[in-house]
Amino acid sequence: MSTFHLTQAGTGRRLSVPDAVVTILSSGERTGDAYELMLVEAPRGIPPPLHSEPWPKTYHLLRGRILVLLDGDGCELAAGDTLTIATGTMNSFSVLTDVAVFLLVCPGTGMSGFFIELHALGEEHLPREVLMSRFAQIAARYGIRFAEEAAS
Repeated sequence: MSTFHLTQAGTGRRLSVPDAVVTILSSGERTGDAYELMLVEAPRGIPPPLHSEPWPKTYHLLRGRILVLLDGDGCELAAGDTLTIATGTMNSFSVLTDVAVFLLVCPGTGMSGFFIELHALGEEHLPREVLMSRFAQIAARYGIRFAEEAAS
């Protein structure tokens, strides 16, 4: 493995997921699975469902504003703010401006793996009921839980 890897501006693997475009800037493959770095470009719209991941994550907002829900509390972030969310915390975010752009840092490779599978799922053009079932299967494979599951 090389001692460095450069991802130039405008490059990186771009993934379309339901609520954003995610660009993988530095994959776990490049960091010995220690962490991954992604650029998230999210338009204002329907927020992702309240969920938890089996890993911590950090948001660093570059542009715009978002409201992050954390176990029932809200935390508003503006450009330059950084928020770290502990493993297992129920969370979601809403974009408060036309678009928000932020860095997402996570340990391992789970988050990018999840996004890669979501991207592929979106390209299949499945009926909604099949799409939702497959979405739930993908989330379960990565240990992502939704608030409805945690309540039952």
